[in-house]
Amino acid sequence: LIMALNINGTTGISGVDGSVSAPAVTGTDSNTGITFPSADTIKFSTGGVERMQISNSGVTGTGISAGKILQVVSNSSNTNVTTSGSTISDILNVSITPASASNKILLMATCCLFINSNNNAFSGVRIYRGTSSSGTLLIKQVGGQSEAVDIYSQAGISFVDSPNTTSATTYTLSILRESGSTTSVSTDNLTYTIIAQEIAA
Repeated sequence: LIMALNINGTTGISGVDGSVSAPAVTGTDSNTGITFPSADTIKFSTGGVERMQISNSGVTGTGISAGKILQVVSNSSNTNVTTSGSTISDILNVSITPASASNKILLMATCCLFINSNNNAFSGVRIYRGTSSSGTLLIKQVGGQSEAVDIYSQAGISFVDSPNTTSATTYTLSILRESGSTTSVSTDNLTYTIIAQEIAA
């Protein structure tokens, strides 16, 4: 191992940052090792070529095969939310930071809604990138029946998103009435969940 070292009582042992072709930490092979190119980032190279990068945004590299799940973020609640009129109620969200702008985000959500109705008992479930008031609607699902009854409607919804970013991205699960004859829609203290999975491109 050949590198300049700085021993400091606060930061420990540090040295030069190196480069992909001439890593800071190597064995007997001078173009294979570890590099520290910028804050919060480590790169690994072999033969003077970058193979993998680890940063505070995640892991990228040539060794990560397409379709591999890189991270999973989930959120769930059983807090009661009731919506009426034309209001779209955001009931739950998750935030995920993609490791690569080319990766996909698989979104899945489930909830059971109680529909109170005078006629046409219909509810809607939606997923937004962002929020219902300022985001992008990705997918929606409608459930219920054309009768003047109070019913429970089970919703399971999924979508593959391409956010094209490495910035933190929020996804929101929302509910609403889908009929003017529906009095209200409620989560009725039942558990609802949203999951985001980053998939390598």
